[in-house]
Amino acid sequence: MRPRRFYISIKDFAGGVEVWVPRGTLLSQAAPLEEAPSRDPTFRAQVLDTEEMVKVPSKAVLELSETYARLLQAVTNGEERLGLFKQEELLRRLSALRRGDQVRVQITSASGEKVRGVVRYRGPMSKNRDEAGIIFGVELVGSAAGKGFTDGSFKDQKFFSCRENCGVFVPVSRIEPDEGSPPRPRWGSSKARNRLQQVEDDPLRSPPLELGDHVFFNMDDSRPTGTVMFCDYLPEKEHAGIFVGIHLDQPIGSWDGVFKGHALCHFPSPEHGILLPISKVYKEKIEHNPKASIENPSLGFSEDPPCSPSIRYPPRIEPHSPKGPPASLTSIFVDKDKGEKEKEPEEDDEEKTLVIPLEIYSMVEVHDPPIYGVIRWIGNLPEVGETIAGLELEEPLASSCTDGSYRGTRYFQCPPDKGFFVKLRHCRPDSRFGVPQPLENPVLRCNSLDFRIYASERVLENTPPALGEEGGQQLTGWKKGIQGHCNSCYLDATLFCMFTFSSVLDSLLLRPADKNDGESYVETRDLLRTEIVNPLRKHGYVCATKVMSLRRVLEAAGSSPGFTCEEKDPEEFLTLLFRVLKGEPLFNIRSADKDPQGCIFYQIFMEGALPGVTQGVPTVQQLLEGSLATGDLKFTEAPSCLILQMPRNGKDFKAFATILPSLQLDLTDLLEDAPRECCICQELAVSECPQCYGDPHITAGSTRQYCSICCQQVHRHRTRSSHHPRLLRLPPELSHLPPLPVPLPRQTMQLYAVLCIQTSHYVAFARHGPRREHWLFFDSMADRQGGQNGFNIPRVTPCPEVADYLEMSPKELQALDPKSLPPCARRLLCDAYMCLYHNTALGFYK
Repeated sequence: MRPRRFYISIKDFAGGVEVWVPRGTLLSQAAPLEEAPSRDPTFRAQVLDTEEMVKVPSKAVLELSETYARLLQAVTNGEERLGLFKQEELLRRLSALRRGDQVRVQITSASGEKVRGVVRYRGPMSKNRDEAGIIFGVELVGSAAGKGFTDGSFKDQKFFSCRENCGVFVPVSRIEPDEGSPPRPRWGSSKARNRLQQVEDDPLRSPPLELGDHVFFNMDDSRPTGTVMFCDYLPEKEHAGIFVGIHLDQPIGSWDGVFKGHALCHFPSPEHGILLPISKVYKEKIEHNPKASIENPSLGFSEDPPCSPSIRYPPRIEPHSPKGPPASLTSIFVDKDKGEKEKEPEEDDEEKTLVIPLEIYSMVEVHDPPIYGVIRWIGNLPEVGETIAGLELEEPLASSCTDGSYRGTRYFQCPPDKGFFVKLRHCRPDSRFGVPQPLENPVLRCNSLDFRIYASERVLENTPPALGEEGGQQLTGWKKGIQGHCNSCYLDATLFCMFTFSSVLDSLLLRPADKNDGESYVETRDLLRTEIVNPLRKHGYVCATKVMSLRRVLEAAGSSPGFTCEEKDPEEFLTLLFRVLKGEPLFNIRSADKDPQGCIFYQIFMEGALPGVTQGVPTVQQLLEGSLATGDLKFTEAPSCLILQMPRNGKDFKAFATILPSLQLDLTDLLEDAPRECCICQELAVSECPQCYGDPHITAGSTRQYCSICCQQVHRHRTRSSHHPRLLRLPPELSHLPPLPVPLPRQTMQLYAVLCIQTSHYVAFARHGPRREHWLFFDSMADRQGGQNGFNIPRVTPCPEVADYLEMSPKELQALDPKSLPPCARRLLCDAYMCLYHNTALGFYK
């Protein structure tokens, strides 16, 4: 088998016809060892990010190891990737990071500072693990605890365990070794490390403490447990020795993490924190217990009695049971020769057990003292008569665990010595995270205290959009944009498009109430302005609670129920919003001599082939002109905002596989009363001919209007003798003007946002400045924390690469395979649902 060789481009080069490979691109080539690409001027290789095959000049790339390639693959910016590759010593140290190492991590790409953390996971996060980049899962500690966005889960898969909002996933570019201390254990000072030598000499002590360790201590007749969040000398009190700050599993503490004005830890409440001398704190230790293990550890199936724990503790002091656990606990074990034996609870046991439904990915514990893990598989095993759960344990147990196999058959995948099979009825929810609650009504849940960590501020003052670099930085990152909840993506993405970087629709937020407006109008207007639009523009984030309030108002005011919980269409939301806020139509459109009709958005419809579109990739300009010509429609005046819905039949069927959103929309020839140029001689046009629009001999696909002379000449042709030109509506003062000395001004609008849909999920693209690369991508449900009762995490990411494709011609796009496009560009061009245009000059008057 040919070994793969990896390269990084050190300069831009052409990889084929109309294929441009920028600096920092990673490539791989399967080649014999004796073949050296440098002997040939070019060789063929595959781009790691897109899997596209390109022709590579040998002088344009440098070879690197697969380890470095996988590390850099997770870095999405090519320049940043190449810069890190050139820092050889730093990259070498970063590649040596392993679980348990102390690091400093940049929580988001927009944040400048790096905070303290501990590496808890290193590896790929996609299904195709052999082809994916390496991501680091980091648990934030110290003052940074609580500033993350995960508990170690990503897309319903558990990669490591930590407290809620104390974990982050980052590429190698946002992490660095913590130079202040040795990798492990993490002690805050050299004095603390010297004290460690004395502690290790004490035979009664458990192993040295590390940040993140699960520990216990004795208090009265109980033994509380928790997680180490601080381990060091106290500020201004070094003579007292080393102290340990613990995040308690049960709220029995009284420390808020602050000592003499110094924030040492972060706790959700003082009841979850306690500060103790290190001499009073004991670390849990996994060790082999012959009595607790099955006779054949290779089976990986354990039914150990709880009285033989795999975790060592000092003797438990119990008034009525000096040895062993209470008799009420059920124990089960496997005897190789005698089969299964079961010890049932005593009949007089009055202990009540709360039955919680467990499923795959549930975090559970077994035995007492507990062993923690995550359910990876549920099913039946040969010769076992009831349902079995396959757990992936937090810590390996070499004595009774496998890699997810049982008697030679693999049931799930996990690291060696972490696969643990146990009867499902012996699993119980992980007590460290509190008692799970039954599934709540997702609508009511937005008012629960659980959402307080995602709360956004109310902003009373009117806030204009932040544009340019400032606007991009303010909106970029995780927990940015609008948080999604309960099928709200249609509304989140539409609001983001409408208001984030344009004030053209601010009239909806600012119209004073009159005598005909009731309280519902004021409530809806102020809610949208102060709780959603202003906070989004000022702080870059709006929580789902505020959006749910708007959804409730709309549901109460609308005739269509389900706005608080069901998936709706953006056009349905826009119609109801404008009706509740009594907003003026965004434009008026007229058909022939009929009365004009006010509209909020225009849905482009197509009947048959589109004239002038031969490549199969139409522009929005062509689609709009064709749709208006087919319906014999004209705008009565130039609008300040125009929302265009792309031609579709429902959410699934698209009239065109790819649509190119026109960066500038020219409406001059689509207005009924605007002066227009003759399409032949550029004099003032006095008539137009709808039949000429589809004529392939007269530049089909463009609106046709003529001066009087050109109109006569064009219609002398026998194929156009049956046409019926009609006079244009022109202002009276223009009819006596001499020939036009200069071209007439054009009425144009600029693209400022695109709403996209893919498999019933709406996302948004928005332009945040005048420069061509000022584009952002928004997903209100980019990630999720927790299961069904968890939370969505919104994200806004820069996507400057879409500018290159928006500036292409339809012919150039037609030559490209959509699968070869970058993900953001592919979604923008292939999944466009609505395009939003504005005229900022007219916005001041309308």
